Amino acid sequence: KEPPNWRDSARFVEFTEKGPIPPSFDWRSRTPGGMPPVRNQGGCGSCWAFSAIGSFECAIKIQDGINVDLAEQWLVSCNRHGWGCRGGWWAHDYLCYIGDKCDSIGAVLEQDYPYTASDATCSCPDPHPYKAKSWGYIGSASGVPSTPMIKLAIMQHGPISVAVAVEDRQSTRL
Repeated sequence: KEPPNWRDSARFVEFTEKGPIPPSFDWRSRTPGGMPPVRNQGGCGSCWAFSAIGSFECAIKIQDGINVDLAEQWLVSCNRHGWGCRGGWWAHDYLCYIGDKCDSIGAVLEQDYPYTASDATCSCPDPHPYKAKSWGYIGSASGVPSTPMIKLAIMQHGPISVAVAVEDRQSTRL
């Protein structure tokens, strides 16, 4: 669900190569104890929440060396944009800048807000023990970042959130 004029307030970060990019790079083998597991969103179209929370969990693991299980359901239920199981947008702002429906900033633990794969009503308040300092889009406002730029972002900062735009097109036979 692309918001109108989202580029106007977005922070874009370009990465420049400072040396050769290795043929392979895996944070799981570079991080003692591995990385947080891949999670299942079930029948709810909450990939946007799983992407934001998953990349943030990985950043915490890389920076602080601890595994945390953060609540995707909190983002699905408590965002102020009306996003839910029918889609959403980049929700990283809720981890550092924007207050949720309870006027709180930062991530909630899974144990405090278990995932239900539904558009459940937001319940307040919940502790928000983890907050991000900042985040940004890879590349520029004018297009899709290059593959080397994406690889550099992953190597320098950890796993990233990505999206794929899909359009419904009718095929025509001649």
